[in-house]
Amino acid sequence: MQYATVEIHAGDGPQFYGIGASFYAYQLYISLFQGTASRIILTKGERGPKKYLNAVEAGWHVTTGCLFAMLQMHSDGFQKTGCQNMICKGFVQTSTRVTPGMVLDNLVELALSIYRDKFTSNWMLYNGNEHIGYWPKEIFNNMADCSQVQIGGNVYSQINLPSPPMGNGMLNQAKFEKVFMIDGDGSKSKVPVDKITTYNDLGEDYYGVSPNFENDMLYYGGPGGWTGI
Repeated sequence: MQYATVEIHAGDGPQFYGIGASFYAYQLYISLFQGTASRIILTKGERGPKKYLNAVEAGWHVTTGCLFAMLQMHSDGFQKTGCQNMICKGFVQTSTRVTPGMVLDNLVELALSIYRDKFTSNWMLYNGNEHIGYWPKEIFNNMADCSQVQIGGNVYSQINLPSPPMGNGMLNQAKFEKVFMIDGDGSKSKVPVDKITTYNDLGEDYYGVSPNFENDMLYYGGPGGWTGI
């Protein structure tokens, strides 16, 4: 799996309680044994031990030729837990219009936010003003807050195929915009630019990732084509 993403680390400072961003979903054309995704991820316990690594994420992905809405969670570093969409028994859906795992139209705009509700301590998922559902606090063993946020794209491919496109398939032309962090009181703030780390496994011959959080944006994506040679 290859990544073009930004990680935002809380470090020893105040922890995070959520993130939101707007971004488009793209019906990219890929081979059967490939996948491409764009997502926001909140994690806790990334320094270990693995059994206390918890995460929630949401976004879109293309696999088996279809563009899907996606969510995922795990509460022990994928050792015994870990699931996607409505296979996640702990996720409580509240929307009657938006379902995790549903097929999306090309170029649909998502305005996703994930945050911990200060009254219930459950982790909420919204698309704009629409409450999609929530992850109950009881399904986690180490998620009172969040120590790391990731935002960007990833791809995977069968080993004998060129890596698939990411984002909209053009280098650094897809974007997350209106990116904001959420604190423990539910208030929004800008991304702390002094706490970001950029990861790009393959470099800009294949994918790009370019943060511009001063303007609340992240550019990413590319045509792919890496063969492992």
